[in-house]
Amino acid sequence: MRFFGRIVALLCAFAMILAACPAWAEEAYVGSRPSAGIYVTQTRKHTCTLIAATMMLRNYAALKGSPYEMVDEWSVGFYAWTKGWGLSRHFVIGQIEVAQSTDIRSVRDKKQYLIDRLEEHPEGIVIYDTGAPHAIYLFGYDRARDIFYCADTISSRGGRPIRLENSVINGEGQEAKINTIDKIWYVAGRLALEA
Repeated sequence: MRFFGRIVALLCAFAMILAACPAWAEEAYVGSRPSAGIYVTQTRKHTCTLIAATMMLRNYAALKGSPYEMVDEWSVGFYAWTKGWGLSRHFVIGQIEVAQSTDIRSVRDKKQYLIDRLEEHPEGIVIYDTGAPHAIYLFGYDRARDIFYCADTISSRGGRPIRLENSVINGEGQEAKINTIDKIWYVAGRLALEA
C-alpha cells in the first residue's frame, strides 16, 4: 500500500510540473506570435518602413480582436506615408497613434532596450537601420534561446516569421544587427474619443 501511495504522489507531482511548463515557456517569451495573415511584403521599392508599420498595426488590431485584414499598405500609407520622405515620424490612423523614437541611439544595451519595448508593446515594433537603409517588423524574443523574431519586408525573406539574424538588416549575426538599429516606431496608444 505504501508503494502505491508513493506512485500516486509521484504522478501528481509530475502532473503539476507539466501543468506549470507552459507558464514557464510563456514567461521566457516576450512579445507576440502573429498569425500567418499578419505578414505582408513590399509591392514597391523603398517602402520597407511602411510595410513594417503595416504589419505592426495589423498585429495590434488582431490582438485587440479587431479585423486586421482592412489594415493594408494603402490604408496605412494614406495617413503615414510622405512621398520622397517615407514613413512619418508621428501619425494617427483611426484612433491609433504611432510614434518614432531614436532613444536606442543613446543606450548602452540595445538588446535590453528592444526586449523592454517588446514587453511594453506585445504587438511588436518597427526597427530601422539608417545605414542600410532598411526596416523590419520585430515582434518577439525568446529568452531561453536568446533569439529575436521578426518579419522582413522584402519578398525573398518576407511573408513569414524569421530570426533577426536572418533578416536583411546589416551585420553578421543577431548582436551585430542589433547594434546597427537606430530608430524604432511603436504604437504610442489609442486616442480618447471626443465627447
